Amino acid sequence: MKIGRLKDKGVERFIKFLDGHRAGIPQDLPKDFLSNDDFVEVIGGDSVWLDALDLDDRLSAAKGLDEIVLKLGLASAENDSGFWSWCSACLFDRLCKTSGSSFKPGELPIWIAEPNNYRRYYRHYLASIWSVYAAHKSREDKLKVLLNGPVNTPGELWAQVAATETLITNPSMIDAVYGLYWDEAKDERKKGSGGNSPRRLTKVLKQFDKTYDFFSMSGDEIINLLPAEFDRFKNIRQSQ
Repeated sequence: MKIGRLKDKGVERFIKFLDGHRAGIPQDLPKDFLSNDDFVEVIGGDSVWLDALDLDDRLSAAKGLDEIVLKLGLASAENDSGFWSWCSACLFDRLCKTSGSSFKPGELPIWIAEPNNYRRYYRHYLASIWSVYAAHKSREDKLKVLLNGPVNTPGELWAQVAATETLITNPSMIDAVYGLYWDEAKDERKKGSGGNSPRRLTKVLKQFDKTYDFFSMSGDEIINLLPAEFDRFKNIRQSQ
């Protein structure tokens, strides 16, 4: 099957499908939904590229999505809501969380990309991780601090950092988050990096952003600005 993008009618039909599951009144999509001309504009390539994605590893999936975008020649993929929504529909059975035998799709921004609303766009399972990977692929080794775990389980660190456009678009901020929260010796996130600390980090950085130009600073310089409550993460890093 060729990869496509959902037309407006296709988005409406997909939302109706999602709403049915959310309301506990599930209904099936048409069997040919992903290739039906009424719902879909064909782009090309092959859906097996999506089938091959490792959805248990967000970094691997993001890299695979970037390869797909490049092979399809999508120059404006960040704004292509129809493409990302088609991909979501294609991978729905693998991405959607379940309770017993029932799908629990959660809120719509997980499935329907909204490129003009950044605070909702970052929640899309696929478009969000691709956009961060595409912007920072030269720091692929450090992106694992944010792109860690299953695609459908983003976590609190991602939710806080990715939701703030001035943070997630800054390469130095990727370095800072990695330096603060990644344990290189254990090759995993440091204990406590998924709790209240990310919320405090974004709050503090937003305050400092009024005074400092983070884009002109290194990751270490940003870390050194942080108050004493972050010392336990700094100390772990310094002891390695």
